[in-house]
Amino acid sequence: MQHLVRRLLVPVLATAALTLGTSQASAFVGQPKAELKIEGERAQDGARLVIKGKNWPAKSKLKITATRAPGARSPQDFGVVDVDDKGEFVLRKTVQCTTQSMDEGTTESVTFTAAEETSGTKATAKSTGAPWVCM
Repeated sequence: MQHLVRRLLVPVLATAALTLGTSQASAFVGQPKAELKIEGERAQDGARLVIKGKNWPAKSKLKITATRAPGARSPQDFGVVDVDDKGEFVLRKTVQCTTQSMDEGTTESVTFTAAEETSGTKATAKSTGAPWVCM
């Protein structure tokens, strides 16, 4: 009898566990992925950058960093940006040019990272190195 009860109970428990896992996963399916977009241009005063994001947790804080620009010695730190009620942000920065070489600007890229401080949510985007070429 005990063997029969065990045989009937195991599939029921397995189904319950599978259903619980599925319902937890489905809560995240409809949530859009956090996005990061970079726009950059060369200017007399340096690289003019517009860093945009959407689908971030509302009212969160993001740390914005980037890999080394062409000709630079170290990675870039753009500080912390506040996300609005809609989960969006726009950060405008002008940074110094870092190279005289157009070859470096066209062959090297810069990878930006936005990281949400509490949840650890991250997104990355690449930019050509051209905005960092001095005019």
